[in-house]
Amino acid sequence: MKLSKRARYALRMMLVFARQSTTSSRVSLAEVARITDISRRYMEQLAIALKNASLIEGITGKGGGYRLTRPAAKICIGEIIEAVIGPVRIVECLESPDLCIRSDDCECRLLYDTINQRIKSVLDEYSLADLAGKNWSRKISGLRNSGLRQ
Repeated sequence: MKLSKRARYALRMMLVFARQSTTSSRVSLAEVARITDISRRYMEQLAIALKNASLIEGITGKGGGYRLTRPAAKICIGEIIEAVIGPVRIVECLESPDLCIRSDDCECRLLYDTINQRIKSVLDEYSLADLAGKNWSRKISGLRNSGLRQ
């Protein structure tokens, strides 16, 4: 399984908002595009999904732009990813068992569900503030190196 480009770009976009915006300031999509090196047109598509999920809000006109709707510490990574790609699922049959004729007696379904729940758990464990923090790389590599991964 891999995260889609859409999910990765949304995370990069939200990191800019977390680092650049305050309660009174907004960040333009042109600025986000420049910082992330992602096209403004793509940013516009992501902004729609993030606005629909109430993660960002926008104001048009002079001094307009986007900002987070709540503090970065209150936005989990899973929310961002699900806002732009939908529910996290490693196989379709977990959410729609009728898609698979073997779903009732599948020996692997429990394993798939466990993997899916652990992925969601990790995505919901970390906030946008964690990812935007100065010590993020050290913190996460320290967990990996010490064997304390969950």
